[in-house]
Amino acid sequence: MARALMMCLLSLSSATAGAGPEPDPVPRPTAPPSWPHTRPLSPGISSLLAEAKEKSSIVTGLINDLEQTDVVVYITDSVVSNLRAPGSYLIFLSRDATTRYLLVRLARWRLSPQERIALLGHELQHALEVAAAGEVKDGAGLADLYRRIGWQGSVNQFESEAAQTTASRIRKELARR
Repeated sequence: MARALMMCLLSLSSATAGAGPEPDPVPRPTAPPSWPHTRPLSPGISSLLAEAKEKSSIVTGLINDLEQTDVVVYITDSVVSNLRAPGSYLIFLSRDATTRYLLVRLARWRLSPQERIALLGHELQHALEVAAAGEVKDGAGLADLYRRIGWQGSVNQFESEAAQTTASRIRKELARR
């Protein structure tokens, strides 16, 4: 299931628009992404990342730190059907020989723009926690990590003090603006 989702996400990220006279067999981006390890999956998330970069030096630092890791984070704002689901969460998607792939989901309609930035930072902190733990190679390893460095809330929901502190610091940073 995770492998199928990963293939779908990879195909979405490599899709090209427009038809030229002779299509290139290997799609090539016109410009490299600003942060190759942080990959938005919608225009809304692209805008959120730009806004977060402009308004939060903390989020910018987290994104820059991710660039030094073996972790790639896909970020989506797809709708979560369960209203009791958290406003954001991170899941382990897949890995290959050199890279581990994570997915962050952020609720789009339930959160204010400032809260979305704070929760983005919260989840990026979690991604850095995973990056620092080379033993995390699947979902079970992710759960083991959070049992060790954080705590389990409900079934398959984990938390860490560092991520909560990061979100709090971002909220304060945004409030000062």
